[in-house]
Amino acid sequence: MDRLQIANGWTPARLVALRTEMDRHGLDGFIIPRWDAYQSEYCVVADERLAWATGFSGTWGLAIVTRDHGAVFVDGRYTVQAKAEVSASHFDQCHLYDQPPELWLSANAAEGQVFGFDPLILNPVVHDQIKPALTGKGATLVPTRANPIDMAWNDRPENPVKPAFPFPIERSGESSSSKRQRLAARLKASGIDLLVESQSDNVAWLLNWRGDDVPDNPMVQAFVLVDAQGDVEAFVDTRKLGNDPSIFELADVTLSDTSLFLERLSQRLKGDETVSMDPKFSPVGAAITAREAGAKVRIEANPLTALKAVKNPVELTGLRAANRRDSVAWVRFLKWLDAEVIQRPVSEIEAEEQILGYRRELDLFVSPSFRTIAGSDANGAMCHYNAPPEGGALITPDSLFLIDSGGQYLDGTTDTTRTVCFGSPSALWKKHYTLVLKGHIRLASLRFPEGTRGYQIDGFAREALWAHGLDYDHGTGHGVGHFLSVHEHPQRIGKDPVMAPILAGMTLTNEPGYYEAGQYGIRIENLCEVVADGNGFIRLRDMTLVPLDRKLIDPDLLTADEIAWIDTYHTRVRTELLELIQNTGEAEWLIANTEPLRP
Repeated sequence: MDRLQIANGWTPARLVALRTEMDRHGLDGFIIPRWDAYQSEYCVVADERLAWATGFSGTWGLAIVTRDHGAVFVDGRYTVQAKAEVSASHFDQCHLYDQPPELWLSANAAEGQVFGFDPLILNPVVHDQIKPALTGKGATLVPTRANPIDMAWNDRPENPVKPAFPFPIERSGESSSSKRQRLAARLKASGIDLLVESQSDNVAWLLNWRGDDVPDNPMVQAFVLVDAQGDVEAFVDTRKLGNDPSIFELADVTLSDTSLFLERLSQRLKGDETVSMDPKFSPVGAAITAREAGAKVRIEANPLTALKAVKNPVELTGLRAANRRDSVAWVRFLKWLDAEVIQRPVSEIEAEEQILGYRRELDLFVSPSFRTIAGSDANGAMCHYNAPPEGGALITPDSLFLIDSGGQYLDGTTDTTRTVCFGSPSALWKKHYTLVLKGHIRLASLRFPEGTRGYQIDGFAREALWAHGLDYDHGTGHGVGHFLSVHEHPQRIGKDPVMAPILAGMTLTNEPGYYEAGQYGIRIENLCEVVADGNGFIRLRDMTLVPLDRKLIDPDLLTADEIAWIDTYHTRVRTELLELIQNTGEAEWLIANTEPLRP
């Protein structure tokens, strides 16, 4: 069973069961975030509470269920998908930012009502946005001892117990002890006595371990408390560490059971400590616990997240190599798809399985880095669409096909999107594709000061679309981990004012897009490293080396510099990948698809 199957199995009977449990808990409403106790975008099946309660299968969103109604809140990636999946008879469908939960509550909550939330799942930002809206209506927001969804979900699966494994210094580039001391120095300099950490990718990076708790995310679900001396208490199911925990770098790490996390946090505080936790990526229950113990709680950007984001030379070398190999899988896949679609329709699920098959033949491959988004025609307009098991839509010679796919390798993580066609594209397809490409090139060519925030450069990727009255409702770039999460924080390029500075050594995707609901979607995504460019400036350097679809490019919409960029990129793609491609037919396809745009 997976998230999509849970969502597809939704019926109103689930709401009846949930409301029965809410009534038992004395609740008039319940807040249901998409994430889990580790604030993860990707969850184990048992934590897919939003999908179970609403039928929405996306990886980001929130719902509110009351005694007689409800609302689902999603961002621009999921507005089309939510309309298709969520019952309009049972839920209002709202934009997470334009019509946020606090606005809905201000209109729908009533005096005396009690709204509950799971304190290990809700984060401080959402909690602090929702609470004043309820207070203003004379309602209250309370933590629950148990999650009523877990009580109502009769066939809820058990959490998996999968083995963790050490991530050696040959791959990590730095010992866990060194990382802990660097983190402790930051904590001490900032006046922080104790850091609360719940993000599994941060914990994996800090302790130099990896795991398989969540599909496609090589991490171990765990919490840690880190003090200013570098002492660490890790909360983990120790069965995952096997019979010989000495193979991990844990000689000076205290191990406790996951269930003791909040209890031990309370026990460690004497009443005068300063405790730090992230506003978006920590459980608000930890903040409540620390305040009740008398500690000073600072809700602020996580220093561990910032340390992890800047890759060391070993990590960068691995990421470059992983992306080069992954690009070979892309070339093999695109050549196969070109030839196959001309002969017969190909289903979306078959395309997804084919690119996975090519990855499995590569050295150091472990798993996909996320479920491949393979959307033909109208399905491509749903930014995070997944094909159903029965096959999904067909890709034909007349299709515009978007595929967003990546891999987890022992030396790095990859994430690439290409949009392709097979026959003669319409003038409108070419126009929209080329406008997206112009934005991609503009960002790829940009030289900007180190420390710039992503929102300060986001408009460069949108400028060409804006000139034609067009836009896209998702971010332009996100961080990618080193054999960790495909969506890594804090670095980001987007409209929202994320204050994390962009620094050399970080990774960022460059992925503008354009979507015509019900017709097609276009996105072009490369993974890049941020490199120094002299005099305090930085730029993006592509690690993804996959040809662009030249059939979709309208050269008349491009400047001479933009054409030169495309030709230079394709020359690099050809040069570097021909060294890795053994098959003559695949080499010929690569050469043909990296010819100069205007010979």
